[in-house]
Order: sequence, then C-alpha cells, then structure tokens
Amino acid sequence: MSVARALMPTLAAVVLVAIAVSLGNWQTRRADEKRELQHQREAADREAPALVGPLVLSDAEARQLEGRRVVVRGTLLPERNVYIDNRSHKGVAGFHLATPLRIEGARAANAEAMHVLVLRGWVPRDPYERTRLPAVPAPDGLVELTGLAQRELPQALELRPSETPGVEQRIWQNLTLDAFAAWSGLRLQPLLIRQTAPARGDGGPVADEIVREWPQPGFDVDKHRGYAFQWYALAGTTAALWVWFVVLRPLLARRDEAGRVR
Repeated sequence: MSVARALMPTLAAVVLVAIAVSLGNWQTRRADEKRELQHQREAADREAPALVGPLVLSDAEARQLEGRRVVVRGTLLPERNVYIDNRSHKGVAGFHLATPLRIEGARAANAEAMHVLVLRGWVPRDPYERTRLPAVPAPDGLVELTGLAQRELPQALELRPSETPGVEQRIWQNLTLDAFAAWSGLRLQPLLIRQTAPARGDGGPVADEIVREWPQPGFDVDKHRGYAFQWYALAGTTAALWVWFVVLRPLLARRDEAGRVR
C-alpha cells in the first residue's frame, strides 16, 4: 500500500483509538470517583451527623459537609414544593419532591430567615394526568430531619436550556439551588439535604408515603468498568485492524508478488 493510500486509514485509526482511549479513561475515572464517594459515605455513616443551623454556610463549609450525614431542625414549607420530573422508581414514573425548610432559630418574619432545600424522596405520578400533582402531606410545626448533604443535584439532559419557571409552575425538568432561590425568594444554605429517614416531630417519627431508597454512590462502579473495557477493546481492535490492513497485508502481498516474479 502506498503512503498516500495508507494516510487516510491511518488518520482514521489514530482518531478512533484516541477517542476510544479517552472515553475508556473517563469511564475509569468515574468508577474511581464513585468508589471514593462510597468510601466517604461509609466513613460519614460512622460519624455523628453535623448540625445545619441558621447561620449561612461559607462555600468551604458547604464543601466540607458534602456527602456527610447532617441534621436540621425547622418547619417545612409545602406551599413552595417543587416536583422534579422524569424520576422513576422500580420502573414506575414519578417525581422527586423538593421542599424548603425554615431553619429553627431564623427569624421568620423578615429577610433574615434562613432556609435549606430538602429533597424529601420519590412520589408516583398520576398515571392518567401527568400534570396532576400528587397530594403529599407535610408534618406541621417543628420537625427534625436527617439526611445527606449535597451541593447540587445531577441534571437530566435537556436539548435546550429550560425557561425560567413561572410563579405557579411546580413541575421542573431540573432543579438548581440558584434557580430555586430566585423562584421562591427564600434565602438558602448553599447545599441541599437528601432526606434519608422520616421527619421527627414532638411525637416521634412522622409516617409518610414518600420513597427514600436512594442509590449508593458506588452501586454502578462495575457498569463504568464494563464501559471502560469496551472502549479499550475497541481501541485495541482498531489498532490490530490497522496493523493487519495497512502493514502486514500489503507486506505479505508484496512478498507473494516477488515470489511469483522469481
């Protein structure tokens, strides 16, 4: 094969191998990150939960709390519920319910009140009317919530950026703390709490029908490793095909031709 004829398949092979190796490395890093997060979660579960109070947390303090168990006391504000769309549980369509909580000790009558957003769990969607919001009761009065601190939520893929939600819009495709603060007008801590147990009131735990079976950070490490293996295998196969078609096969053809000439 001439140099000119070998140039295009060589360039194509180099590009494909580079992309496949890059994607394999990314999947490997994701597996390592999730394994590390799982180790952090296990360590955090052995520690006493940290208290989230009414004083605003700095970015550094919020980063230190991320992934840790936390506890907060205050009053839930269900009138500002937001339902995050396209969240399923065991194959059933539904929402993740987010509710702000006014933290105990904050002054409720003015702008000094401090809140924290609580991801309370999963609730099913009405199977006949997708825009009908499920009735989810919230405990009245002062409650204590425990959960895991997060600085942000994973975002679902959107073909184009969502418009700013309207005042009465409760079903959101994605939710960020900045967007919720602008929509609600509430002062928020720079983290949210993924609730892991029923709220506790004066009479003990408050029963509800919210599902809180959150996935563990390391539950799909093997999936990422499998994807990484597939990308590395594609890179190896591409390199082997390039060696065969661009190097070995033309070389063998030339040898055969030379043998016939003699």
